[in-house]
Amino acid sequence: MLNEAKKLWEGVLGQIKPKIPSQNYETWLEPTEGETLTQNTLWVRVPNAFFIDWIEEHYHASIYEILGTLNQEHLKVKYKSVEGGKEKSVPSRVYQPDSSHLQPRYTFDNFIIGESNNFARAASLAVAKTPGRQYNPLFIYGSVGLGKTHLLQAVGNYIKERFSGLKVYYLGCEEFMNEMIDAIQANKIMQFKNKYRRKDALLIDDIQFLEGKEGLQEEVFHTFNALYDEGKQIVFSSDRPPGSLENLEERLVSRFQGGLVCDIKPPTFETRIAILKRKASSTDVQVSDEVISFIANEIRGNIRELEGALIKLFAFASLTNGTIDIDRARDLLSDLLSKNGREVTIGKIQKLVANHYNISLASMRGKRRMQSIVLPRDVAIYLSREYTASSLKEIGKVFGGRDHTTVIHAHNKIKNLLNRNNALSEEVNNIIKSVTC
Repeated sequence: MLNEAKKLWEGVLGQIKPKIPSQNYETWLEPTEGETLTQNTLWVRVPNAFFIDWIEEHYHASIYEILGTLNQEHLKVKYKSVEGGKEKSVPSRVYQPDSSHLQPRYTFDNFIIGESNNFARAASLAVAKTPGRQYNPLFIYGSVGLGKTHLLQAVGNYIKERFSGLKVYYLGCEEFMNEMIDAIQANKIMQFKNKYRRKDALLIDDIQFLEGKEGLQEEVFHTFNALYDEGKQIVFSSDRPPGSLENLEERLVSRFQGGLVCDIKPPTFETRIAILKRKASSTDVQVSDEVISFIANEIRGNIRELEGALIKLFAFASLTNGTIDIDRARDLLSDLLSKNGREVTIGKIQKLVANHYNISLASMRGKRRMQSIVLPRDVAIYLSREYTASSLKEIGKVFGGRDHTTVIHAHNKIKNLLNRNNALSEEVNNIIKSVTC
């Protein structure tokens, strides 16, 4: 079945290739080849285990979608890596979702905890331990790639493992809408309603997809009420807090805000280090602390890109038997670094914060301590320390010649305020989106 496997995989790649950047295709997919085809499994040969991580992280859904269009939806794709001339079968790290749409790899144990996500993680674990009894609904919000999906699925996996009799279901809001449309067209709307209203724990990702969709909002509202009245657990995620979602019915916003709302902020430098070290410890490739610190300092806002950068270095080292130093890392990651680090400057932060609070740049950079200026200036100092590689001395210099102790004080002040002032937290999150875009 060698020829069949090769032709089928070439067909899959042929449909993926036009949809992704050519550099990504040439790096991660072109070196792969369909090897054997059995009744239920397509085996694909890859250069090493790092390719498995990358392909399954980025192209897993696309591969299975394309297999469906080729009338091969029954097949599972498995990978074999060839390292050092020897064939090695590597178990898949990403599994096709089960009937609950949950992926077993998302757990609380492998979720790296830091100051930026500790509250959301603790709330999620509390919900998982006593589903439907406290923090219902739980609403988690934050920017892309910070771990919202991980937490939602960790809640589901925890409940499934410890409460085997409960019906748990995870899905994205867009998928919910597509199912509803299909049910309406097939005259099966009651089956659709019953499917979701009979769950014991319903986890809906990317709820911001509801914006401007009145029919979908109506169905979510009634599904929410049916579950809530029965004491069933509901967990939502969004890229913004409920009050910032646009074109959303007030009664739905009220439901979202009626439980516990918590956010996930971009990871601190220390958390980024911990994430990278955890990822590095799962491989045989040696990466120096210097290189890990370099990556953590340059890629600040998105955990997926953080881990993706490390996998790219692993792949290079494995394929070439080369060593990875700072210069090599900077060269290999130039595309990511230009997007994440080059444009984030103190000057950009100062302008964005000044515009947000409607104060002048001169006031931001001056020595005056009027109340209307102090808070915006402290926010800008906080962001400058979090999102640039500038030293305390450099930051202080461009904020009216302040010394390093004043910079530390301002940073700590805002960090503490963010933990207890939801309005300020929302403001700063909005500024962060502008800073990192």
